[in-house]
Amino acid sequence: MTTRFRILPYALLAVAIGVFLFLEWIGGSTYPLDVAAIRDGALWRAVHPQAEGWIILYTHLGSAPALLTMTALGAVWLWWRRERMRFAALLAAVLVTRIGVEIIKAVVDRARPSLDPHPVVVHSQSFPSGHASNSMATFLALALFVAPERWRRPTVMAAVTASLVMGATRPVLGVHWPSDVLAGWIFGSTVTLIAWWWLNRRGDRSAA
Repeated sequence: MTTRFRILPYALLAVAIGVFLFLEWIGGSTYPLDVAAIRDGALWRAVHPQAEGWIILYTHLGSAPALLTMTALGAVWLWWRRERMRFAALLAAVLVTRIGVEIIKAVVDRARPSLDPHPVVVHSQSFPSGHASNSMATFLALALFVAPERWRRPTVMAAVTASLVMGATRPVLGVHWPSDVLAGWIFGSTVTLIAWWWLNRRGDRSAA
């Protein structure tokens, strides 16, 4: 492997960290694009009240019970197949993301949007979006570590798409700034790809 390809993962990690920190710095109630997006979401909900219920239903798939159930099913499958490294990588990606999100939320302590009443109940701070982070980590980890190799590419594409839609529901519902969501996608995908890199380093050829 050339030096260029050896340093590429570290360069991408540095870029991800830089963008994540930038989103934390600029985003929130003082960032015009964030504020405009929340106002547009409230206007869209007012114009399309019949769609709000479907959006709320979908966003619930990003809740802890739903995502942890998916993870548990994937983990049981991998354990039954004696794929211990994949089992460890799946749990690491999902749990490190979940724990990391809660720590970052507490440290950053960004307030959620309050421009209109929230149509769903929220309890924690705003940055980063837990739904975006955890759905990206869970869906992507299941696609990478559980799905058969021959289905990996379409499964990864479906996983990323599902998480993108999940994250997009949060500003529409007025419970997250767009910068929270972007940071969440970055965080969840970065943690999962680090687990993927670890799996390759451990010699799991089927992960390549």
